[in-house]
Amino acid sequence: MNASGLSASQLANEIGGICDGDGTILITKPAEPAVALPNEVALAADPKYMAQLSQGQARVAILPMGTDWQALGLEAAILVTSARKTMVEMSVALEIPWARAWGQDLIHKTAIIDASADIADDVAIGPFSIIGPHVTIGAGSVIHDHVTIAQDVSIGANAQIYAGVRIGPEVKLGSDCIIMANTVIGADGFSYLTPNADAIRAARNEGTASALSDLAIERINSLGSVVLGDRVEMGAGCTIDRGTIKNTTIGSGTKIDNMVHIAHNVQIGENCLLCAQVGIAGSTIIGDRTILGGQVGVSDNISVGSDVIAAGKSAISSTVGSGQTVMGNPAIKMALNIESYKGYRRLPRLFARVKQLEEQIANKLKG
Repeated sequence: MNASGLSASQLANEIGGICDGDGTILITKPAEPAVALPNEVALAADPKYMAQLSQGQARVAILPMGTDWQALGLEAAILVTSARKTMVEMSVALEIPWARAWGQDLIHKTAIIDASADIADDVAIGPFSIIGPHVTIGAGSVIHDHVTIAQDVSIGANAQIYAGVRIGPEVKLGSDCIIMANTVIGADGFSYLTPNADAIRAARNEGTASALSDLAIERINSLGSVVLGDRVEMGAGCTIDRGTIKNTTIGSGTKIDNMVHIAHNVQIGENCLLCAQVGIAGSTIIGDRTILGGQVGVSDNISVGSDVIAAGKSAISSTVGSGQTVMGNPAIKMALNIESYKGYRRLPRLFARVKQLEEQIANKLKG
């Protein structure tokens, strides 16, 4: 969207709708109907929001096809057939982009770029960013300020790498990737050799624990890297560890929310959704189209199939087959978890009933 906004008719063209009424009205942003201002378009494509139009000041609203918009007191309407699809198209048309902060020059004078880097002619690189040896960056990409890209990294076309991102050696990003601020891709994995492996095995398998010996814990260096497919998006503050030997991989189309941690050797399929604060431990495999709700934790060396949905705060500690919906800690099928929770809530009544029965039996024995 340009700085001055879009007219109602222009917005209708952008989102595939039909403008009826005064198409010259200028729109600067979308808003909920109840709080919309005169220069904002009210989002009422879902009929349940239409009643709120009278509470706001919108002159234009996005409405379902066939709506009598004049009866709603509007000056114009953008009529659409699909509320969900409209949200996607409208968010693109009215997006306020993260502007380049370094003026008209594509590459800021403070950027440090190794002479061996292969950078497409139209790539923009911001202040104080560092591009290492043998890096390749595809056409149309924007590297914002204070980004560090280590040696032998490959970034596809039309990438958006935002401020403060750190990309480690040999990482590969596909086309159309978006990496938000302060994310780290290619950190070393948490791999160490403990002096007493039996103590950890016993804790895991038998529930017993003993102290580690006084010998030092030895570091296992990470020799793999990270490979991202096309159209992968990562929120702010994520950390993706490089593999120990093989690469950590994230499939095309997968979207990752803020503050997600993906450990070494993890393999994530295509078109997955990982919500905020998800943590996936090392060497775990996630299938395609799987959704992990906020704060889901996944144990190491297990597999989670395709088309799985894990409710927020679930703790997945064993393999989950494809197509399952799980919930709880430990995560089990959602229906079983709900039944278990119902039983838990009934416990106080059950204890009271048991106490009552015990008293009745005791009184009978006394009699």
